[in-house]
Amino acid sequence: MKDTKKHPAKDSPAETWRDLIRVSDLFRVVAARSAESEQFNRITVNQARIYGYLFKHRDDEAPIRIKTLAHDLDVSAAAASQAVDRLVRSGMVSRTPDPADRRAVRLSFTAKAAAFMREHERRADALLADLAARFAPADFTTFRRVLAGVLADLEERWLAILAEKDAAAAAKTKDDGRKAKAEG
Repeated sequence: MKDTKKHPAKDSPAETWRDLIRVSDLFRVVAARSAESEQFNRITVNQARIYGYLFKHRDDEAPIRIKTLAHDLDVSAAAASQAVDRLVRSGMVSRTPDPADRRAVRLSFTAKAAAFMREHERRADALLADLAARFAPADFTTFRRVLAGVLADLEERWLAILAEKDAAAAAKTKDDGRKAKAEG
């Protein structure tokens, strides 16, 4: 294990969160840069988020649409559409018409993207195994348990934020409908 004197543990919650974000950023970069494939070296954070989203929902029955993707990733539909356009051009994502709705398209991984994700996961797993081996098993177990708790709490908060956002949008739509009726 590296000398922790260069990066001493800090007791401040703000420093802890900054360190956690830095770990996430460095992990993504190190896992990607260790690959020999040029595709790994060109992935952006937004593309990684879209890959992760599509990968997580790859077996869902419901179609994945730009509007859903934008909502769930909390980006504008235009930003999501632009990112998806780049992924389609790179051959990593395909767009197919939704048979249930002519106006909508379904987003899915291509075989190229599936292979990319499998290789990325393999490299990430190897990096994690290497990092875990540098710590006592009990320390890593404690770290994992704390991390799982933090993740569960943040996911719960994120779902509450999305629910509030949806409720506000529904209330605005209802209010706009009332105004239109009153004016009509």
